Amino acid sequence: MTEKAKRIPGAPKKVGLLVGWEDTFPQAFIKRVNEKGEGKVVAEFAKVHAPKMGEDTGYDVLVDRISHEIEIYKPYLKNAVVNGSYVINDPFWWISDDKFFDNSMIERLGVAVPKTVVLPPVQANPSTRPESHRNLMLSKWKEIFDYIKFPAFLKPYDGGGWKNVYKVNSPEEFFHYYHQTGRLIMVLQEFIDFDLYIRCITVGKDNIMPIKYDPKNRCYVLDHNFMSAELGAKVVRDARVINHALGYDMNSVEFAVRDGIPYAIDFMNPAPDMDYYSITPHYFQWVVEAMSDFVVKVATEDRKMAEHYPWAKMLKGLSTPVPEMTAAQFAEADAKTAKAEKPAVETGAADAREPVLAGKANGKKSKKK
Repeated sequence: MTEKAKRIPGAPKKVGLLVGWEDTFPQAFIKRVNEKGEGKVVAEFAKVHAPKMGEDTGYDVLVDRISHEIEIYKPYLKNAVVNGSYVINDPFWWISDDKFFDNSMIERLGVAVPKTVVLPPVQANPSTRPESHRNLMLSKWKEIFDYIKFPAFLKPYDGGGWKNVYKVNSPEEFFHYYHQTGRLIMVLQEFIDFDLYIRCITVGKDNIMPIKYDPKNRCYVLDHNFMSAELGAKVVRDARVINHALGYDMNSVEFAVRDGIPYAIDFMNPAPDMDYYSITPHYFQWVVEAMSDFVVKVATEDRKMAEHYPWAKMLKGLSTPVPEMTAAQFAEADAKTAKAEKPAVETGAADAREPVLAGKANGKKSKKK
């Protein structure tokens, strides 16, 4: 029996906040949750010790804003979900998410995205051998450049925070930066020459706050009349589609608007910027109120998550896809295996080749030494 099963009936719901160095949002958020919870929902900075297998965290809701940098929180949060906590954002999906998959998926859901190609790493994993890369073909650089065109953005397929992001204006600039990326998996993405740039702070999948944003100076602009109602409706609808597809309750979604079409540029931000001095006091107040309202609602409803995962259905007894096996069945199967004839297998020398990675700047494969 977990600690959650032993909780005192009528005890307040507990909300735990996991944060890093940020100062303004955490204190304001905790204060408002405690005020709105009226003793029925209480919030605090989550206290994490060495998690024991199967041990409940003691929190009904956990808000995660730092596990991408403090990795001990990742297994802690997944264990929390198994034991009944609601985690914002889903730790299983956050770990597996990436920009290339996201672009491919949301385009099929009717959201405009820039053309994107995923690239092989410049350096091979040192634990691999040349033949480990036999499936990886030489990159057809001219074909890639003709498809994406310049200028373009070179960036990690699963990164964030503007780390290792380069705007490249030519093949020469591309190779200059690409060959500095080591073992990172990068994407080359079409540059959208935008007329307007919008960053949406999103809460609970459907609560969307579109904000005018200046990516050149990386700052928010306080302007409540910066887009038409038609464009606003499209932006909000697309942001909701993205959040529902990815399952994010806390996110920021960026759109570059070209010729009236909003292109989703960056929307894998499960720990979005919520700093008072960054998003401006006006939008800071909105996000504190929106997040505290949402978390109190989730805690009060005793909301659960991850029911779409096969293991969750099995834990609840809703699905038992694996029938019991009797000793007789095992013995019969084992006997068949023992009697099976060993097939004749011809083994040939492996198709030993050098790793087909970035090679030289001209895209050609290096010669063997």
